[in-house]
Amino acid sequence: MLAAVGAEEKKHAVKSKVIGFTKSFSDLSLADTAALVEQVGWDGVDVTIRMGNTHIKPEAMAEELPKLMELLKARGKEVSMITSDITKISPIEEKFLRQLSACGVKKYRLGFLKYKPNDEPMKVVKNVTPMLRDIAQLNQELGLWGGYQNHSGHDFFGGPIWDVIMAMEGTDPKHLGLCFDIAHATVEGGQNWPIQARLAQSRIGVAYVKDYCWREEKVADDSTKWHRDAVPFGKGVVRKSYFDSLKKNAFSGEFCQHHEYALGSLEERVLHYQRDLAKLRSWIV
Repeated sequence: MLAAVGAEEKKHAVKSKVIGFTKSFSDLSLADTAALVEQVGWDGVDVTIRMGNTHIKPEAMAEELPKLMELLKARGKEVSMITSDITKISPIEEKFLRQLSACGVKKYRLGFLKYKPNDEPMKVVKNVTPMLRDIAQLNQELGLWGGYQNHSGHDFFGGPIWDVIMAMEGTDPKHLGLCFDIAHATVEGGQNWPIQARLAQSRIGVAYVKDYCWREEKVADDSTKWHRDAVPFGKGVVRKSYFDSLKKNAFSGEFCQHHEYALGSLEERVLHYQRDLAKLRSWIV
């Protein structure tokens, strides 16, 4: 009986989608992007559509995004989500999201919010809360989900996790959540990252994947500086136990691979992408 149950579970198991973040290959044309995605073996992409460091310019989204979607669809791939600059709702942001919804892409990443020097954190949370509620309300109307990425650094709102979780209180996780970045959570949380992951758990719609290691540098006055260096996935401090916890909690969103270490030529990039993808898949099966 136990063997039969196991076989039934395996029969109905859903393979997690793994997508690539286009930031590291935004120099490619849309056609070459689709070819790369197929060559690497990703299921789709998170494509940047923002003002700076972007693959598609926001004003060109209505024309360019459907083209990329068709190019990927022809290869059995998809645009799973896009990365935007949105942090509030004004007529410009509303038009952008209505265009996105019309294109048929249902997930997007929000832009970043930052603390100013000497900001009182709880006051910032109070100020951000209505902004996020407006975003969640429009997302609900349009059938969208927006995710905020936690990012390490002295001034990033959401870096400590608790602040963005508090600001999202009262909104539906079906429409507003987190693109949870385990590498940045490990930078900020150190050995405390499992608590950050548990805080984020009910809001995680997409799991961002990358890795890093710490490097010590001796400086002239004999003091020490520490640097966070991006490394290939599985070569740094990110632990497999995080991915085990996602599996245990029936995570059903996409895993989105980011690549911030030196990648080299296009041919070398492909090898890096394929290696990182193989490592990730070995951790999430």
